[in-house]
Amino acid sequence: MLSLLATILVPFAASFVFFHTPAQGANLLPPLSCFIAVPLIAALLIIGAPEKFSRWISLFFASLELGIGVKVFFIFQAIQQVNPTPGFQLVEEVPWLKNFGINYLLGVDGMSTLMVFLVACVYFAGALISWNITLRRKEYFVYFSLLVGGVAGAYESMDLFFFFLFYEFAVLPMYLLVGIWGSGRKEYAAMKLTLMLLAGSAFMLVGFIAMYFNSNIHTFDIRILGDLSKTGFDANFQKTWFPLLFLGFGVIAAVFPFHTWSPDGYGSAPTAASMLHAGVLKSLGGYSIIRVALPALPLGAKFWLPMLVFLTLINMLYAAIVALKQKDFKYVIAYSSVSHCGAILFGICTLQVSGLNGAIIQTLSHGIVAAMTFALVGTVYGKAHTRELIKLGGLSAVMPILGGLFVCAAMANVGLPGLSGFVGEFLIFMGAYRSGFQGGFTVFQILFPIAILSIVLTAIYYLRLVQMVFFGPLKDPHLKDEVKDGSFVEILPIAFLLVVSLAVGLYPKPFVDMSNATIAPLIAQIGGFQ
Repeated sequence: MLSLLATILVPFAASFVFFHTPAQGANLLPPLSCFIAVPLIAALLIIGAPEKFSRWISLFFASLELGIGVKVFFIFQAIQQVNPTPGFQLVEEVPWLKNFGINYLLGVDGMSTLMVFLVACVYFAGALISWNITLRRKEYFVYFSLLVGGVAGAYESMDLFFFFLFYEFAVLPMYLLVGIWGSGRKEYAAMKLTLMLLAGSAFMLVGFIAMYFNSNIHTFDIRILGDLSKTGFDANFQKTWFPLLFLGFGVIAAVFPFHTWSPDGYGSAPTAASMLHAGVLKSLGGYSIIRVALPALPLGAKFWLPMLVFLTLINMLYAAIVALKQKDFKYVIAYSSVSHCGAILFGICTLQVSGLNGAIIQTLSHGIVAAMTFALVGTVYGKAHTRELIKLGGLSAVMPILGGLFVCAAMANVGLPGLSGFVGEFLIFMGAYRSGFQGGFTVFQILFPIAILSIVLTAIYYLRLVQMVFFGPLKDPHLKDEVKDGSFVEILPIAFLLVVSLAVGLYPKPFVDMSNATIAPLIAQIGGFQ
């Protein structure tokens, strides 16, 4: 245990030596590039090291990544206190193909800082959850690290070319993680997941190229593309290309009817891959709509969102109803994730400051809570060797700590006050009310009360799940002697994610303030529904 704690604490503390707030002096290394490089370096070292050291190397660099993510969070806060002017911070720019307007361009604003923090938390928890992997361990941790490097680059990129490059870089490791280390129909799930995500990226790429050639300044720079005075996108162009971008990004977020890859992928993926996909890769969908589509094509957004919002409502309600019918423990969580991503997209459709802030906070919350829930399902499955709800029951008698943690995770998904899920949902529905009754978006006057039904449905299937799996008599008496509660290395990552969820739920101000630093200027620029 001492070796494990040292592997966690030493690199975490080291990150605070190399990276400072502005008041502490200049940083020795560029933090954003390091955030991308750390998991990639981990992958290279794992390739060259003996297999028995692979998990230690992965955990060491995951802890270092967590330290950098936390430090970037505090650096951004410190900059905002001194200079509250909205915009990107910690910008790193290196010319790459300058004649084509392509540069290696990194930066963070309030929204992407929260996503960097999310990636760091889920990476660290996933490395711990993967501690007992035995099948082709070296390869597993290589692909796991490469996946993190890809999504880290996507969240930090301010150039659409590199955004697309990093996103594509992350898809291949996910395919291999599901196809090799998955369960059930893993080959089918891996292929379906990959094809759907690549189809979504094809829509994205076409939209990016269209914006590049139709702008007055041929560039992939997100900052310039979000300024209509420089791009000159007319109303017809915006109305034509906004739905393509929305659906391209929406496929990543499992928007209806392109959602079916998600439950199959999660159901077959190994635990840490499910955590990363639900927690960070899937979150790119809603994030990218706010980052790219809304500022670049605001007139298209106002024209299409009153129609596209119905797809997000179907996501919320249909996926919740399907979750009620599932007989597989993991599939309930998978459809729950689809429903919660629908709520994120629903918040974006409000085009209100509170609604979009809620979408970002819900993205952060969903990433943390979904990772925590998938970690619990994977741990229970590893001990009980089944995910069939009919065979589970009374597990709190043999694993009380894991049972208690699952109750907390369920309450976070339901939106219990004091946990992160409540903050995001509250802001989303506040935005929906304002858009419908104060902003003139009359369809929300009808959709607002209907959407709230998703909270009721979520409470039903999670309370049912808790009762069926953990309470009542122990259905399999053999488990009483064969199954033990979670070990330290199994409980630590789940408890860590719970602490993060509590931090967001109990004191949401710094998180909402960081989100608002991006959203308030965005809505002021493009205008909401008035």
